Amino acid sequence: MIKRIEHNDASSLKEAEEAGPRTAGTVELKEVEEAGLSAAGSAGLQARALAAPAEAKRLRKLAGALKGTLAARSLLRQALLALLLGSVTLGGIAPAGLAPGAAPAALAAAASTAGKDTEQPQSWLLKWRSPALEHELRGTQVLRRQNEAAVMLIRPADKDADVQEWLRRLQSLPGVEYVHPNGLVHMLSLPADEADAGSPSPEAEQPADAAADSAARVAAAAASTAASTAASLTANDPELPKQLYLGQIGAKKAWETVREQRELTIAIVDTGVDLNHPDLVDNLVPGANLVEPGKPPEDDNGHGTSVAGVIAAQGNNGIGVSGILWRAKIMPIKALDHRGDGTEQELGEAILYAVRAGAKIVVLSVGLHRYSPYMLDIVQYAESKSVLLVAAAGNDGVAMGEKAAVKYPAAYPTVLAVGGVKTNNAVDARSNRGTELDLVAPWHVYTTAVGGSYKKEEGTSMAAPQAAAAAALIWARYKTLKPYQVRELLRQTAKDIGTAGADSSSGYGILQIDQAVSAALETDRFEPNESQKTAARFPLGTQISGLLSGTADHDWYRIDTPFDGKLTLQYEGLVASGKIVPPVRISQYTNGARQSTNDTKLANRSIEIDVKKGQHLIHLELINQNSSEKLPYLLTSTFTMKQDYYEQNDKSYEASTLQPRSQTITGNFHQLADRDWYAVTFSQSGKLSLSLSTNTARIDPGLALQKAGQQLMVYDDESEGETEKSPVITVTPGKYYIRVHNAISSEASPTLGTYTLRMDYTPKYDDPNEPNDKSYEAFMINPGTEYLGVISSSSDVDWFQFRVAASSMIGLAVSGVPMDIHLKLQLFDKRMKQIATASTGKLGKLQTKEQLLQPGVYYAKLQADAPFDKQYYQLKLQAQELIAGFKDIRGHWAQNEIVALNKQGIINGTGNNRFEPKRAITRAEAVAMVVKAYKPIPKGSVNTNRFTDVPANHWAYAAITSAVGQGWVKGFPGGSFKPDQPITRAEMALIIGYAEGVKPRLPIADPFIDVSRTHWSAPMLFAMKVNGQLEGVNSGGFKPKQQASRADFTVLLHRVMT
Repeated sequence: MIKRIEHNDASSLKEAEEAGPRTAGTVELKEVEEAGLSAAGSAGLQARALAAPAEAKRLRKLAGALKGTLAARSLLRQALLALLLGSVTLGGIAPAGLAPGAAPAALAAAASTAGKDTEQPQSWLLKWRSPALEHELRGTQVLRRQNEAAVMLIRPADKDADVQEWLRRLQSLPGVEYVHPNGLVHMLSLPADEADAGSPSPEAEQPADAAADSAARVAAAAASTAASTAASLTANDPELPKQLYLGQIGAKKAWETVREQRELTIAIVDTGVDLNHPDLVDNLVPGANLVEPGKPPEDDNGHGTSVAGVIAAQGNNGIGVSGILWRAKIMPIKALDHRGDGTEQELGEAILYAVRAGAKIVVLSVGLHRYSPYMLDIVQYAESKSVLLVAAAGNDGVAMGEKAAVKYPAAYPTVLAVGGVKTNNAVDARSNRGTELDLVAPWHVYTTAVGGSYKKEEGTSMAAPQAAAAAALIWARYKTLKPYQVRELLRQTAKDIGTAGADSSSGYGILQIDQAVSAALETDRFEPNESQKTAARFPLGTQISGLLSGTADHDWYRIDTPFDGKLTLQYEGLVASGKIVPPVRISQYTNGARQSTNDTKLANRSIEIDVKKGQHLIHLELINQNSSEKLPYLLTSTFTMKQDYYEQNDKSYEASTLQPRSQTITGNFHQLADRDWYAVTFSQSGKLSLSLSTNTARIDPGLALQKAGQQLMVYDDESEGETEKSPVITVTPGKYYIRVHNAISSEASPTLGTYTLRMDYTPKYDDPNEPNDKSYEAFMINPGTEYLGVISSSSDVDWFQFRVAASSMIGLAVSGVPMDIHLKLQLFDKRMKQIATASTGKLGKLQTKEQLLQPGVYYAKLQADAPFDKQYYQLKLQAQELIAGFKDIRGHWAQNEIVALNKQGIINGTGNNRFEPKRAITRAEAVAMVVKAYKPIPKGSVNTNRFTDVPANHWAYAAITSAVGQGWVKGFPGGSFKPDQPITRAEMALIIGYAEGVKPRLPIADPFIDVSRTHWSAPMLFAMKVNGQLEGVNSGGFKPKQQASRADFTVLLHRVMT
C-alpha cells in the first residue's frame, strides 16, 4: 500500500533533484535488456516514471510479469522508488509523459502544488463557449489548438505556478466552458490471465517472415482471383475456415448482396497498422501518426493491425483471411503508443483528423471508465459532420463483475457501443454490460497480425470493427442514410438473444449483416407504442429515433432510473431546413400519474426532470389538433444523481459530522470534482480503520485521513472499482477529517454510482456525549441517527435535546441496555414539563409512544438504577413530519389533492394522523365530503327518520340528510342507507357528478371500453367525460365495478371542483 503524505514543504523536491536523474527513476538500458525488455519498453517506463499515482498501479501489476530475474526486480524497484518519491514529495501530482528536457521544469511547477488534493496531469483541455470569446490567457502556455472543438491544450507558463490557483482563475473567466485534465486512454486489449485457455494451433500463427511468403502467393493467385471475383461469392482466402464468426454474423450471406465499399473511408484510431501487410496494403489509404508526427502510422503493438484485418483484410485474393469488406478504404491513425496508451487530446485529435480527412466511419477499440466533457464534445462534433463512431464496450465483465460498465467513448449516446458474444451466441461474461450497449458481435476472431502474419484475437475491440464494417456495407446499399439511421438499422436487424428488446447484456442483439444490408429501415420501429401499457423501452444514456404521424399518434416510452436524480431529455425534431417545426408536448408520468409537461415549438429542446428511482413513462404528442403532418425526431436521455444526504460537505470546513462509532456511510459524487468531507471527534483513544468501496468501475475510490492541524494521509493504492483501505490507526482524543473523492480524474465528472465508506472504530467505551449531565449541557440529536452512550456511575444522567421544525410524530427508542439494569427515559418540553416516559424493565430496550409534537425544542433524560460501561446503549430519535396533518401521504400520487381539499376543510383524516388513501371510501364518507365541498342549501323538509341504519346520532346523519334532499344520493330498498358500505368507481362518479350539477347525457358511444352505453352509469360517465371532468385508466378503461379509494374520490372531487 502506498501511503502518500500531503504537505506544503518543497524542500524534499530539491533533494530529489540534487540526487540526480537515477534517483528520479531513470533505468540504465543495460538493466532493461537484462530484464528482457525492449529499448522501446524502457523508454516508455522512463517517460512515465514520475507519472501520477495511476501509473504506479500499472507498474505494480507489471511486477508480476517480471518476477524471476534480478535485473527485472531492480528495474521495478527503481521505478517504484521514483514513483514513491514523486508521490511523497509532490503529493502525487507529478505530470506524466513529459519530454526529457521539460521534466525539471514540470517537476518544479508541480512542487508548488504539493499538499493540494488532486493529482495534476501534464496538461489540460480548455474549451471556450464560443470561438469568438477566445482571448489571451495570462500565465498560460498554449500547446495546441483544436479549432473545430474550440479547445486549447494548455499548461501553466510559470514552472512555479500554483496549479490549483491557476485552474481556479481559468475556470472563473467569462467565456470558459470547462478546463478538463488531459488524462490517459488505453486500448481495450484483454489481460493475459483473462484470455481463453490454450494457444493458437501451429497453423493459426504464421512465422514472422510470412510477409514475403504471402507476397509471393499474392502474385501467384492474382490471375485466378481476378477471373473469379465477379463469378464467385465464396472468397478463396485459405484461412477463411478459421473465421467462424463470419457465418455467425451473416457476413458470408451478405456477400451475395454487397461485399465492397470503396466510396467511403473508414478510419481506425488505434496503435497504427502494418502498412506492408500483404492482406491489407491494397485496402489502405494515407493516414497519420499523432504519437510521432511526421512518421508513418506503423503499428508497433499489433492491436490496430488486428482491428484492420477484421474490417478489410482483402477478400478473395488467394491469401490469408478475408475481412468483412473485400475491398475498402482504411485510414490508419496512430493515436496510441507501443503499449496501447495515449491521451484524451490525442484521441480527440485523431477523431478530428479523421473528420477533416473525409472519413465516414471511425473505429475506436479504446476505452476508459472516465467520463470526459471534452470527448463528448468531440463525439458530438463528429455526429454533426455525419461521421459514425463505433467503439468497444470493454472487457472487464469477469474482472469487475457487477461493477463493470460500458466504457467511454462507447458509452456516449451517439457512439455505436459493441459488446461480445461467444460462438454459441451467449454473451461472453467478460463483455461489459450497461444500458448504453447497442449490439454484440463475436468475441473471437482470426485476423491479421504484424509482420504479415495472422493470429487469433479476442475481446470487444475485435467485435467493434465487425459492426463498423457492417455500417460500411449498409452505406454501400443505402447511400443517403444518416449516422443515426445506420445505427438504427443495425439495431433493428440484430438477432435478439436476451430479454425481448434492448437489454443491458446484449443491447438489441447480435449483429446480423445479411439482414442489415437487405432490410428496409423502419422509421418508427417502436410502434405500436400508443399507450402507457405498450410503452417501448428507452435505455438510459442512449439516443433513439421515432415518428409522430399526426395528432392521432402518441408515442410512449419506458425509462428506468437507477437512483433519485435529474433525467435530461434532449429532443430534436427532424424537419427540412426552413420548414416550421410542429409544436410537440413531452410529458413524464410516474405510477400512472402525469408529473410534468413541457411544450416545445423549437427543433431542439433540452428538458430536465426531477425523478425518483424507478420506472417512468415519457409521452410525446403533437399539439396542433388539426395536424396530419409526420414529424421524425431524435430523443436522447442522460441522467445525473441527486446529491447525497451529507451534502454540502465539499470543503473541510463544511465537513459532515459523524458520530465516533463504527458505521457505514453511503454517498455519491453528483457534481464536477466532488470531494466529500466528514468530521468525527473522538473523545477517547481507540483503533480506527477505514475502507472505501464502490459499486461501479467509473469510480476509483480515493481515501484520505487527517487529524486537525496535522498532515493529510492519502491512501490511493487500488484501481478503478476496487476497495481502498487504510491500515489500523491509533486515534487519540481530537477531531479527525475524512475525505473521499473519485480519483479517476483530478476533475472527475458526476458519476452514476455510489461509494460506501466503512469506519470501524473500537473505543474504550467512554461516553462520547459527555458532558451532558445537565439539561443545559444536553447533546443535540437528529432524526434517524443512532447515538451511543454509557452510564458511567450511579449518579450519571444523560441529557439530549432535539428540535422539531414542523409538526411531526415523534418517538424515542433506546436499546443495548444490559438486561439486569433498569433504564428510564423522560421526555420534556422546553418548559421542562414532562410529556412522556418509558423504561426498559428487563428487556434491555424501550420505545416511547408515538406522539404529535409541535415545532420547538425538546429534551430527553436518561437515568439508570446502576452504572454500565462495558457496552453502549443506542438512542435513536424517530421523526415523521406531517403533511397537512397526515403521516401516510408523503410521496403518494394523490398528495397534492389531499392537501388542497384538507386546507379547504373538505376532507379529514381517519384518526391517529392518518388519511388512509388506499382504503376504500364508504358511502357515508363520500357523502360527507361532497356536502362539505358544495355546501348545499336545504330543499324543503326531509324525512329525518327515513333510513333505519342512520340514527340521528350517526356522525354523518346531517350530511346524508342533506345529500338525499338534494337528490345526489339515494337509499336502498327496505329503508336502509348502508353508510359503511364501500362505493364503486361508477358510484363515485355519479355522486360527484350530481353534486357538481352535471346533467347526464344519452351516450352516442360507449364512454369507456369497459362501460357500455347501456350501463346504468353510462349517461353520467359520458357527460363528465365530454366535459373533460373524467379520465379513464389502463388504455381507455374505467373499472366501474372496482371499489373507489379515498385517494380516488379526493382526486376526482378536486379535479371536478377546479
